[in-house]
Amino acid sequence: MTEKRNLFQSWTLLLAIIAFSLSLLGTFLVRSGVLVSVHAFATDPARGLFILIFLSLCIGGALMLFAWRGPGLRNMGGFDAVARESFLLFNNVLLLAAMALILLGTLYPLFLDALSLGKISVGPPYFNTVFLVPTVPLLLLLGVGMHASWKRGQLGALRRPLTIVFVVALACGTAVPVLAYGQFHVMTVVGVTAAVWVILSSLYEPVRRMRAGQMLSRGVLGMCVAHIGVGLFALGATITQTYRIERDISLRPGETQTLQGYRFEFEGTRRVEGPNYTAVESTVEVSRDGRTVAVLHPQMRTYRVQQSPMTEAGIEVDWNRDLFVAMGEDLGGGAWSMRLQYKPLVRFIWLGALVMALGGFIAITDRRYRTVRVAGPEAVRGTAPAR
Repeated sequence: MTEKRNLFQSWTLLLAIIAFSLSLLGTFLVRSGVLVSVHAFATDPARGLFILIFLSLCIGGALMLFAWRGPGLRNMGGFDAVARESFLLFNNVLLLAAMALILLGTLYPLFLDALSLGKISVGPPYFNTVFLVPTVPLLLLLGVGMHASWKRGQLGALRRPLTIVFVVALACGTAVPVLAYGQFHVMTVVGVTAAVWVILSSLYEPVRRMRAGQMLSRGVLGMCVAHIGVGLFALGATITQTYRIERDISLRPGETQTLQGYRFEFEGTRRVEGPNYTAVESTVEVSRDGRTVAVLHPQMRTYRVQQSPMTEAGIEVDWNRDLFVAMGEDLGGGAWSMRLQYKPLVRFIWLGALVMALGGFIAITDRRYRTVRVAGPEAVRGTAPAR
């Protein structure tokens, strides 16, 4: 147990250093003006230099301390290839690979520009593709790894039930895109199958224990709830990315536009005064099958301090989709450019994150994690008791 704890202390410490370092790197890139981003709202080269120095001190100091004290956290034991430690290790490697690919796509254009080798733009197609490559096997391993045992993997008895769960997930992944959205995409089937696989696999252990009349500890319950959140997140991200619709149009008062069965009618604009801005506000009625769904009021605001226009979108939310209306430029003659967006299951992304947090909260309330274990005399002397 001590060796296992030391191994995960080492991994946890290194991952914490990497995560904090990358957060500082992202802050430096967007606040110094090095990277053109929608988040670079307050660029300041002087502050960027301060963040760079702070970044170097934090990363350098943390890695030096880790290299100095890390060898003290030695793992003298081993574990089977199908033990839970192996699945955690594989998933950590896949997460690091995804992080490295995203970081490469972010920094590679900057390196080319700094070396005067030309300018390139890395857009959403690259990030969507490279992030999907390690994420799919990560989800597949996640559905198996949560059932593995520590040190010694015992998955023989789970082969049949997990195979049934995977077949059901594959059937759902094939049927849901066709029945719900009327379209079939191979990568959508893969994503939905992986998401449903994680959700159903997470439900298997609680159902099995309840049927056997066994107690379900808070640690196990929290793990299952957190993994269900991962599945919900993956399902929302897959469906949203595949079936979202964006349309840029021009509308005059009284004109309509239909998007995914929803009818958007532009009724006109009016000027409004805010506490620190003036705005042109439009009224857009959204209806479906003759029934009014919502009346949205997107705005084009001009703040008195910055004197730069900013868009405030009108949003209509529901459990299975979000509708967005954003104003663009005044085209003259009463016409305005509008951006209409339909995003199905986008709420599942935020719901998944909340469920993951809930699972973590349930797990930390397990009394076993607050129990101090006192080492016996054999452990103090470094000898094992006779068996």
